[in-house]
Amino acid sequence: MKRTILSIMSLLALMTVVSSCNSDDAPSSESIFKTEEKPQSEFDKWLYTNFTQPYNIEFRYRYQDSETDNYYNVVPADPEKAKALAILVKALWIDPYETVFGSNFIKQYGPKVYQLLGSPEFNNQGSIVLGYAESGVKITLFRVNELDLDNIFVNTEDAYRNHYSLPLDLNHWYFHTMHHEFFHIMTQTRNFPTDFNLISAGKYHTSDWINVDDDEAPLEGFVTGYASSEPNEDMAEVFSTYVTSTDKVWNQIMNQAIVDGDMTYYNVLQQKVDMVRDYLNDSWGISLDALREEVLKRTAGVYDLDLKTLK
Repeated sequence: MKRTILSIMSLLALMTVVSSCNSDDAPSSESIFKTEEKPQSEFDKWLYTNFTQPYNIEFRYRYQDSETDNYYNVVPADPEKAKALAILVKALWIDPYETVFGSNFIKQYGPKVYQLLGSPEFNNQGSIVLGYAESGVKITLFRVNELDLDNIFVNTEDAYRNHYSLPLDLNHWYFHTMHHEFFHIMTQTRNFPTDFNLISAGKYHTSDWINVDDDEAPLEGFVTGYASSEPNEDMAEVFSTYVTSTDKVWNQIMNQAIVDGDMTYYNVLQQKVDMVRDYLNDSWGISLDALREEVLKRTAGVYDLDLKTLK
C-alpha cells in the first residue's frame, strides 16, 4: 500500500514537472554573451583619425576591467570629459613633440595605449596615483571626471599653489604626469647615466616621501616632494617640472633652494637639470629647451581650445 501511494505521488510530481516545462517559453537561441561590436561613435572615429592612424596610439576611454588594478576601486571616465582630455592631449602633448621632433618620434617612441579612468587610485599612505607608465607601452591617467570643461585652468604663476584647489591645475593633474611618465618610457628604452643616482645619494625619503612638502623639497635638492622618493622618480620629476614650468615658476623653485645665501642645493638642482638636458641631447638628439618652449607656447593657448567640439 505504501509503495502504491508513493508511486502515485511520484507520477503526480512528474506530471507537474512536465506541465511546468510545457508552459514555459522555448529557450531563446540568442546567446547571453554579446559578441557583436558596437558601432563606432563620432568620438571613436575622431580618435582613429587623430591618434591611431598617424601615431599608432590606441586611446581607451571605456572602462575595461582587465586593464585596471583590481586592488583599487575606480570608476569609468565620463565620455564628455574623456573627449575633452583627448583634445588636450593632442594639442598640448603630442603636437609639441611632433613640431620639435617630427611625427616619427611619437610613432616610434610614444606610448601605444592611453587608458583613462574617472577617479584616482589611493595608496595606503594616503597619496594619490596620478598616472603610471607600463613597460614603455601604456600610460594610464586618472581623475578624468574632475575635469571642469567650463573652467579650464593652467597654473603659470605659483609653484606652490595648493594642488587640491579648484579649478584643478591641468599641468599638475594631467600634463606634468604625462611628461613624467613619458620620460620613464624614454629611460626604459635608453638608459639614463647612473651618475645621476649619486647626486642625492643618502637623502632620498624612500618610505616617507609623502611627508616631504613640495616647498620643502628644494631645501634638499629636489624639485618636488615626490622627486625625493628615489632616483628614477627624481629625474622624471626634473624633466616634467622643467618643461611645464614658466620661467617665473621654475625660478621660484630654484630660489627656494637658497638658504641665507647658501647655494648648495640650488647647485644640486642645476646639476640635475643639466644632466637631464645632456641625456636628451646625447641619447635622443632632443633639445630640452626647444621642447619646453613649444610646450609653454601651446599651453598658453589652452584657453582658446574648444573642448566640446571634435574637429
